[in-house]
Amino acid sequence: MDEPGTDTEAEGLLLRWRQGRLDGRELYTAVRGAMYQAARLGIRSITSSIPDPHDVEDAVCEAFEQLRDKDPADVSSVTGLAKVIAYRRGQDIGRGVVREREGIKKFLTDRVTTAAMEFHDDDVRAAEEDERVVALAEGCFGLLTDEQRDLVVETIMGEELLSDWAFRKSKTHQAASRQRKRAIEAIRRCVESKRSEAEEPRDGRWHSD
Repeated sequence: MDEPGTDTEAEGLLLRWRQGRLDGRELYTAVRGAMYQAARLGIRSITSSIPDPHDVEDAVCEAFEQLRDKDPADVSSVTGLAKVIAYRRGQDIGRGVVREREGIKKFLTDRVTTAAMEFHDDDVRAAEEDERVVALAEGCFGLLTDEQRDLVVETIMGEELLSDWAFRKSKTHQAASRQRKRAIEAIRRCVESKRSEAEEPRDGRWHSD
């Protein structure tokens, strides 16, 4: 089914939804285009930059779940409501993107990152730091549950979409998103802890080999 393009089509869509004759797949197909457009606008209104396609997808999936939870009897326009929800979810995700950017800026000004180290140039220093963090992160994977590891490996290191992983695991997109955030946060805390331990002086003094 194409996205409703006339008042008659829109009214017919709403009537079928109210009568329980519109399944989830048909509803999604009908509002998908409008929701993607609204989600992109919502994210961009906060970040002032071109949205990441994965962020747009997350906003649309979460917004569609909210739309399906609505009582059709209280809805006057299916597409209109879908746009509003997707726009707001886009704004929420946009705020998260801004917070993440601020976190990265804070990390880049951290004493460990900015400490004077004997590297030939910034590119070499960045490469060394990246390799070190990756090595620490790999060692932290053991703290995750089997399902968390699968989630991180498939949707971050691999190509699987979060929505597809959630469907495969019989979870809602929102639940999978929360689970992934918890897994990433656990790895981040572990990496920070290991970095701190590696940099602490032994016996209260720095020893040289």
